[in-house]
Amino acid sequence: MFEAFMHPWSMIAGAALVSAPIVIHLINRMRFKRVRWAAMEFLLKAQKRMRRKMIIEQLLLLLLRCLLVLLAGLLLGRFLGFDPFGGKESRATAHVAILDDSPSMADFWRNESDGQMTTSFRQATRLLSEQIAPAAAQASTPQSITVLRSSDLAGRQKKFNFTRVNGDTGPAIRNEFAAYAPTTVRVSLVDALRKAKESLDAETEKDLNRVVHVLSDFRAIDWAQDGEPIRAAMKDLAAANVKVHLIDVAHPYRRDDKKAPLYHENVGITELTPRARVVAKDQAVEFVVKVKNFGGTELKDVRTVVLVNGDENRGQSLFIPTLLANQETALTFNLQFNQTGTAQKPLDAFNLVTARLELNEAGGLEADNVRHTVVEVRDRLGVLFIEGRPEFRDKKEGDGLYLRRMLNDSFGGLRLASGTVRDLEAQDLRSFSSVYLLNVPSVSEPAAKKLEEYVRGGGGLGVFLGPDVKPADYNKVLYKDGGGVFPVPLPEKPTDESTEDQKFVRRFGAFNMKILPRSPAVREHPAVRPMFSDELGRLVKVNEIEALFYKVFVDRYWPVSRIGKWKEDRSVQELFCLPNEKGIDTQEAAVIALLNRLPVNEPKYEKYKKYLDKLKGDIRTTVSNPNPMSLLSQKLDWLLCDQTNGGDESEPVLREFWSQPEMADLRADMVRQRDAVKYGDPLYLAKQFGRGRVTAVLTTAGEGWNEWASGNKDSQSCFVAVMAEMQRYLAGGGSEDNLTTGSDFRLTLDQARYKPTVQRTRLTFDGGKDNKPQPGQSAVVVNDLGEQPLEAVGDGLLLKYNEATVPGAYLFTLTRLKGPDGGPGDAAEQTETVAYPFNVDAAREGDLRRVTRDDVAQYAEKVPMHSPDDAGWLDELKQKTTDLSSTRWLYLVILLVLVVEQAMAVRLSYHGRSNDLEAHAPTAAAVVGRQQAARPEPEPAGVA
Repeated sequence: MFEAFMHPWSMIAGAALVSAPIVIHLINRMRFKRVRWAAMEFLLKAQKRMRRKMIIEQLLLLLLRCLLVLLAGLLLGRFLGFDPFGGKESRATAHVAILDDSPSMADFWRNESDGQMTTSFRQATRLLSEQIAPAAAQASTPQSITVLRSSDLAGRQKKFNFTRVNGDTGPAIRNEFAAYAPTTVRVSLVDALRKAKESLDAETEKDLNRVVHVLSDFRAIDWAQDGEPIRAAMKDLAAANVKVHLIDVAHPYRRDDKKAPLYHENVGITELTPRARVVAKDQAVEFVVKVKNFGGTELKDVRTVVLVNGDENRGQSLFIPTLLANQETALTFNLQFNQTGTAQKPLDAFNLVTARLELNEAGGLEADNVRHTVVEVRDRLGVLFIEGRPEFRDKKEGDGLYLRRMLNDSFGGLRLASGTVRDLEAQDLRSFSSVYLLNVPSVSEPAAKKLEEYVRGGGGLGVFLGPDVKPADYNKVLYKDGGGVFPVPLPEKPTDESTEDQKFVRRFGAFNMKILPRSPAVREHPAVRPMFSDELGRLVKVNEIEALFYKVFVDRYWPVSRIGKWKEDRSVQELFCLPNEKGIDTQEAAVIALLNRLPVNEPKYEKYKKYLDKLKGDIRTTVSNPNPMSLLSQKLDWLLCDQTNGGDESEPVLREFWSQPEMADLRADMVRQRDAVKYGDPLYLAKQFGRGRVTAVLTTAGEGWNEWASGNKDSQSCFVAVMAEMQRYLAGGGSEDNLTTGSDFRLTLDQARYKPTVQRTRLTFDGGKDNKPQPGQSAVVVNDLGEQPLEAVGDGLLLKYNEATVPGAYLFTLTRLKGPDGGPGDAAEQTETVAYPFNVDAAREGDLRRVTRDDVAQYAEKVPMHSPDDAGWLDELKQKTTDLSSTRWLYLVILLVLVVEQAMAVRLSYHGRSNDLEAHAPTAAAVVGRQQAARPEPEPAGVA
């Protein structure tokens, strides 16, 4: 009973005082003595008539006064309700605060209250120390707070546990996190929620109230990418009876009346990539830098400075005249390097390249304004040629003459070497930037294994076929059902040699490209893109380069079918192919069937009718006559208008026709038919294998099967352009891994060839504008990170590294053993260093757009979201009781009862209305009326 009141003795006193009005009423009745008075006879008759009503009204008045005293008792006693613990948490509470310290939390702005610069992270620590902790300290039950920084989830740093929350906890949290700042590590909110649940599950006390506070900037990209996992994590917390509070600390503060909150503008560098990661000294290397405007305002004259080893004088400046809102712009530039490694300082071979954005931002991030990459520079790059016919090595009948001559003429800093298949087994291939197999009949399994290891480690392998190739051996040892280095399975035999008439027709019978890019998207592939691009990376040389493809003659090749496992392999890309030279009659029926499906006679397509009718007629005429297949493919290209841009007036109209939704199925069928007509067998393919690259040309490198290298001037120019880019692609040192700080890096090594330890080194450079080295000093900081053991996994060694929390280049120096199949000249042990750049995840962290409340409600149902200026929800942490005194209704009831009581009191006083006597005692009223009428009227003043 007493538990229903916060102040039960006040309620007991109030209940006792309820009798006070009754006692007062009885005492007042005892004060009067009855005296019979003749003049009151008339009034007594009226009283008898009014007695019952007056008693009822007086009892009501008495009841109202008793009720007022009872309500006053409820107000002072603070009635909790029928639930003794309604609104009050009697259990101890464990709080887990997820403090987001990802790069986006460094979003800065000027605080309006004090004019000081602040960040989202600083706002989060302020809320935690000045609002959440003090509110929890006011609770009447034991409270504890565990703070989890998002960057700590991988166990890199210590945990922050405040086991007994009191008035000193807030200052302790403020002092603890005063020295911390946002990190460069991005961690998903899903991981943070799971870690919070693990922390709460580890609590030993069973009957425990559990609360999670998420202090973050709640960016839209995180919820778009991890929406479903966030939903699952929220459901897990709800199932465990965990209360979750989302506190959005980003600026401008979130408002309830705005579904889409505002956000700060930001610009960042999202990519810095060298064309080759291993280059020769003084050799020009092409780089690509991408700058993205994440905001909604167009920017002018955006400048980016490129530094080499922290030296701006060895780099260059780049300008973007206009950077459109929500757009990314790519720039290309060339650099040359002259710093190589020495025996005493082998790591000097790794040059750190830094791009820095010169932009004064009023807000946003600074971490994404700097990006690093690394390039290994050697005195000379080795290129190894393995020829199937070494006796014709320097003759036209051989396979390497033209390729070797092209590399000598087009590149500097190359060291060309020749060898045989046996050399593959004996030599250390790591000293070569690329290896070419030219019409090699077959490769032994030990040699194939060394090639796989070489390419997987970052080497480049180029394969040219020829008449001596044994397809069964290639398929078994090199292709290995898709698991080897060779990209495709070979057929049983190559094509037959053409007759002189066939060669003449192929050369001069039709004016069409003799080599075709497999699709327009192929021009973006790194093995060919540079030859189509200008110095800014724009594809402006397409027509110029593809004009050379009209005069290339390829007679024989290995006709690989476009079916099988390799077509589904994403690591394999078909770059160039030959035109379809089959008879046009093989496509007549299929083409006519598709033409009949064109809805040219429907009224809604009247706008397109004249263009469609003309093309239909041209295609019908072409396919019904013995024309070359290339002419039919040209007509179909004009009909689809997806690979042509000649400026004809029909092109925009036809593109509009095919863009209509109802044309989607017909267009897809028409594209497939056009491709079947246009594209013949594959010619040039590329494959990503491990960290290395493989190219395969299904014809010869010499003049045995083609006149590519030895033909006319345009044919030779085409050969030089394609082969030069192939060499740059293969010698690039492997793929440019766009690794982000804090990510898990893994590298698998051969257990028989490496020692089970690795030495780690970090090259970094503070890209700030004020960081200028002293004369004679390098701005690059070299940090020795110590030695790390490698983990044995099966027959291999696994290098796992997740401690790259500082942007820069990370070098891993391995000790390579000679191995059982090593050559007699190989050293017993050699060091081998690989380098990888780690950078802030600018593509995702730089986008400061914030999630809407609708999206939060979709993935985190019934989870409240608060703002820094919204303090009402903190009362829940204080665990204040929700008694009647905290509601407005009790006061409203008291006011109403008081008003009615006063009205009743006035009503029952002796100040009655004039017509009451007539209504209840008409006889007495008549007597009073006659007495008033008999009184003489007063004379007017001034009358005698």
